[in-house]
Amino acid sequence: MPSKSAKVRLKAPRISIRTRAMRQNVLFAAFIVFSLSISSFYIARGFLEQRVLSQLSSIVAAKEDLAEQVLNNDRVRTVLIATRSDIRNIANGGAGGKIISDIFDRMREEHVPVIGISLFSKSGNLIDSSGLKMKTQPPSAQSNTLLYAVIDDYGWQEYEVFSPVYSDKGNYIGSVGLRYDSRPLLDILLSVSSVGKTGEVLLGAEQDGKLVLLHHRFQPQGTRTLIMGSIDDEYTAGSSLAKAVRGEESLGRARDYAGQDVYAAFRTLPSLGWGLVVKIARSEALEGTVRLAIFMGLIGAALILGSGFIAVILARKLTDPILKLSDKMKILGPNNWNFKRSVYTGDEVEILDSSAADLAWRLKDIYEHLEEKVEERAQEIHEQSAKDHEVMESIQYGIITIGKTGVILTANRAAGTLLGSDISDIIGTKIDETVVLCVKNQILSGKNHPAIKSLNEKKPARIMSSQHASIARKDGTMLPVTAMSAPLAEGENIFGSVLVLQDVTEERKVDYIKSEFISLASHQLRTPLSTIQWYLELFAEGNRKDVSLKKESLAEMQKAAQKMSGLLETLLHAARLEGGNINPDFKEVDMPAFLKDVAGEFKTRLNGKSFSFKADIPQKNLTVSTDPVLLHVILQNLLDNAVKYSQGGSEVGISLKRSGKFAEIRVKDNGAGIPKEEQYRVFERLFRASNAKNMDTTGSGLGLYISKMIAGIIGADLDFESAEGRGTMFKLKLPVK
Repeated sequence: MPSKSAKVRLKAPRISIRTRAMRQNVLFAAFIVFSLSISSFYIARGFLEQRVLSQLSSIVAAKEDLAEQVLNNDRVRTVLIATRSDIRNIANGGAGGKIISDIFDRMREEHVPVIGISLFSKSGNLIDSSGLKMKTQPPSAQSNTLLYAVIDDYGWQEYEVFSPVYSDKGNYIGSVGLRYDSRPLLDILLSVSSVGKTGEVLLGAEQDGKLVLLHHRFQPQGTRTLIMGSIDDEYTAGSSLAKAVRGEESLGRARDYAGQDVYAAFRTLPSLGWGLVVKIARSEALEGTVRLAIFMGLIGAALILGSGFIAVILARKLTDPILKLSDKMKILGPNNWNFKRSVYTGDEVEILDSSAADLAWRLKDIYEHLEEKVEERAQEIHEQSAKDHEVMESIQYGIITIGKTGVILTANRAAGTLLGSDISDIIGTKIDETVVLCVKNQILSGKNHPAIKSLNEKKPARIMSSQHASIARKDGTMLPVTAMSAPLAEGENIFGSVLVLQDVTEERKVDYIKSEFISLASHQLRTPLSTIQWYLELFAEGNRKDVSLKKESLAEMQKAAQKMSGLLETLLHAARLEGGNINPDFKEVDMPAFLKDVAGEFKTRLNGKSFSFKADIPQKNLTVSTDPVLLHVILQNLLDNAVKYSQGGSEVGISLKRSGKFAEIRVKDNGAGIPKEEQYRVFERLFRASNAKNMDTTGSGLGLYISKMIAGIIGADLDFESAEGRGTMFKLKLPVK
């Protein structure tokens, strides 16, 4: 014993206070560092994101201004050429000479990206040209200065500017058209070297309802324009280029034509009606935040390591007094109860040290008288055990205790007598092999044995006298018994069960004699009652001479005869069930259709009664293999009881649902209910609850008894839930095919 105690005292803790304190401090510091790092990271990323968007907005605005300035200068240049006197003279029919050619050469010398100039007459005919000729002039060029972009399959290559020519008197006499090369302007627009490696400028326009990507930074020479799809669909999908073409301007996060996550700023080029987008890949824009995250991670790790070092120092200071106290407690024992206080920290540890000193003093005092107290207690236990043994041996019921594995641990004298065996032969054997229980010629073995069932289900299991159970004795004879088993538990821990057996030989004989009597009485009384009922029906019809009895009296007599006949029929039915003379005729039954018929029949019987009937029957197929006639008897009994023990105006209901592998039928009422202390007797023969006897109802006490037996015959389970004053719900479970 001392060695065992020593082992317990020397057992190391699963986790020390020092380790726990250090771990908690480090985790707290890590949480703070992590929270600050994450917050700083997101703040920094937000600032960087705003900076990138601001830069993109400035770039797209500058490019828009540049494009508009270049195009406006080209328009002004065309207007100035149209107002020259020599141009007006040529347009009015005068000699041209080399004027047009000289103007074209001078503009080329000035590095103007012009590639052709043409002069048209009032009627639209070409008068003179230099460079690339323009075949026609637009009709609206007679009154306005116009700019046309020339787009082919390879994008925007050129643009034309037309301006009207007026005479000195202000009459329209012709028009001047200049064709410009758009590549110098495109080179400037598509340049985004200041943005980054993934920076890109997109130029798009609407053609025939389609969104066309004219140019982008990575477009190689000779590459055709890219049709993005319907401009309405692209606009709905949030395309930045589609929004720019539609005249909107904004900036933010978006998806580009390649599906890449980007930051983009977009505007409209008013002179062309096109969209201009400047974008950069989000991964490149936020590249700096990755380096920031790594740096902050390293700083955080250093802070956590520092906090861990400090936590170790603080934990040592906290736990050293506790460890000293533990060392002093380890040496306490029968030969050493001396405990000297040594902790004076002024905190809870000092209180613990003081309590340990007081405990050691009390243990010393207790241990000195321990042996005497143990001897006294052992004697008391021995005497109590002897008394318990005598009580067990004097009980006429057979009492057997079983362990968790189903092995018999103890048995009293009465158990040995019932089994016809010596107690020494019983102990140590399997309960279902020694106590062989038979119900209706079927052996209950394994999980069906009440002792094993109470162990598995952790609740009492009972075999009622109505089930006609017997046990096989050692000499081969069968002994009628009732059996009840209950689990033995300590809290939630089940450590065995106890089985109680009662000899019911005499009761079984009485039941047999009573059943015989009921069968005989029913048979002898049935014929004369039927004859009386027949004559009463003739009198009630009024076709015979007056016998001084009113029809009302005859009707009451008829009802009384029917009740007597019904009672005798019930008694005869019960006797047949008890004798096992009914063999079920199993058929495949469509439960929804069957219950609808039962409900319809019951509604007809309720006509004229102030009851509310509710049937909750699903439409889907649910097939059960059962005897429909016997099932109908059960449901009729349950529904009759629901009405019989409910007040007028109450609700009676029947429902059907599938519960796992079973079809569950419920019959519910909100009537008188069954007192809790009497519920265990509900299915006993001739039993009627105390509150039912006080009601103005008739009943034989056999309806539920018969229903329970029929349920067993057809392989169903009949159970109920009830509360006095609130009603009762019976549940009938049948296995689904």
